[in-house]
Amino acid sequence: MRRFLGLALASFLAACGSNATDQCVSDDDCSPGNRCVDSLCLCATDQACEAGFECNSAGACQRRPGCQTNADCEGDTFCDIGSGQCLSGQALSLASSCGLASHCPPGAICQSGQCVEGCIDTGDCILGEVCVEGACSDGFGLCEDDSFCRFGQRCLDGSCEDDLRGPYCRGCSVRTGMNPDPCSGPQNFCLINNRELGGATSICGVNCAGGEACPNGYFCSGVVVLTQSQCSTNAQCQCLPGNILPRDRRCTLPEPCRPTLPDGSPDPNATGCVVQGFAQCNGGVAGGGAACVAVTGASDGFCTCADDSQCPDGASCVGGDCCTGPVDESRQCVAGESQLQGFCTCNTDDDCGRDTCRGASSTCAITGVPCTPGADDCPPINCVGDGANRGCRIGFNCAPEPGLTCSELTAP
Repeated sequence: MRRFLGLALASFLAACGSNATDQCVSDDDCSPGNRCVDSLCLCATDQACEAGFECNSAGACQRRPGCQTNADCEGDTFCDIGSGQCLSGQALSLASSCGLASHCPPGAICQSGQCVEGCIDTGDCILGEVCVEGACSDGFGLCEDDSFCRFGQRCLDGSCEDDLRGPYCRGCSVRTGMNPDPCSGPQNFCLINNRELGGATSICGVNCAGGEACPNGYFCSGVVVLTQSQCSTNAQCQCLPGNILPRDRRCTLPEPCRPTLPDGSPDPNATGCVVQGFAQCNGGVAGGGAACVAVTGASDGFCTCADDSQCPDGASCVGGDCCTGPVDESRQCVAGESQLQGFCTCNTDDDCGRDTCRGASSTCAITGVPCTPGADDCPPINCVGDGANRGCRIGFNCAPEPGLTCSELTAP
C-alpha cells in the first residue's frame, strides 16, 4: 500500500513540472533543491521546479498563479504584481494598461486600467510641477507649500508671494532712546548675526509671537537675552554683592595689555586681558589656576584666586573672586571674548526683572508687547535655557533657518 502511494505521488509530481522522482535514502541522493521524504526526492525550493512552477509546502511543484516579475510575461507586456496579470503595452507610458499609478509616467494616473494624463496630488507630477485641479502645471509662481517658493516668500492660495511683514535680515543696531524701534516694530528685535563672517553683525528679526508663519528660509525662534545685571566675574552673579571680598593680590604684566584679533590686528571691542597661569599669581611658578587681569592699556592688574586656599578663612573661591556666605552656582557671568564686562544669566523669572510700559508708544520697554500706561500690565519675562545659555525670553522672531545665512536668503 505504501509503495502504491509513492508511485501515485511520483506521477503527480511529474505532471506538475518536477523531475524530482528518484528514490533515495538521504538528501544527498537528491539533486539540488530537493530533499528525501519517504524514500522519494521531493522539491524543497523553487530551484527543483521547471520554469513557471514553484515548490509548495507539500514538496510538489505547481504552476505559479500569475506573474511575479516582468520576466514571467511574454511579448510587449509587463507584470502587475498586485493582480499577478500580464498587462499589454509598455509600463510608464501613456495609454498603456495599468493596475497601479506606479505603472504610469509622471503627469499621468491609472484610470479604468489605462494610463491617462492627470494627477491626484503633486506627487504624481514631475519635479517642479504642481497638481492644480487634476492637472500638472509648471506655471511660474505656482506652489503647494512654501518650499516651492523663493527665500522670503510664502505660498498663499497656490501662488508664491513676497512676505512684506517686516525687514527680514536687515542690518540694525541696539534699541536706544533715540532709536526705540531699529527694526520697524516694537516686537521685531535686533538679533546677533553669528552665522557668517562679513555683513551686518546684527540683523532684524520679525515678530512671530502670535503664531505668524515665517516665509521660506526662516523659522520662528525664541529671542533670549541675558539679565540687566552687569558683571566681570561669576562671583558677581553667584554671591551677594556685600559678600565679595576685594582683590588684594597685585600683578604686573611684562607689557601693557593690548588685546588682538586672531589675525594679529587690535581688537576694538576688547576691554582687557586675562593671562591664565601668570607666575605672580601662582606662587612664582608659571602655570596654575590663577590669572592676572588687567584693563586695556595697563600693565598693572590683580590676581584672581584658583582655589579656596587663596582666600581668607571662611571664604570660598568663586569664579576667581573670594566670596563669603551662600553661593548660587546656577548663574554665570557671560561676556564676549577679551571683554571683562558682561551680564549675568538668570536662574528664576525674578532674575529677569519686571518690564515697564512706555507711555509714548503704549508698548512694554523690553518685550514690545502692547500695554496701558499706569496699568502695570506688561507680562512677566520667563527664564529659559540651560547653563551659560540660560537667559530671559523676551519674544519670538523669524530668523534664518539653521544652515542658512542672511547673505544666502537675501541674494538676488
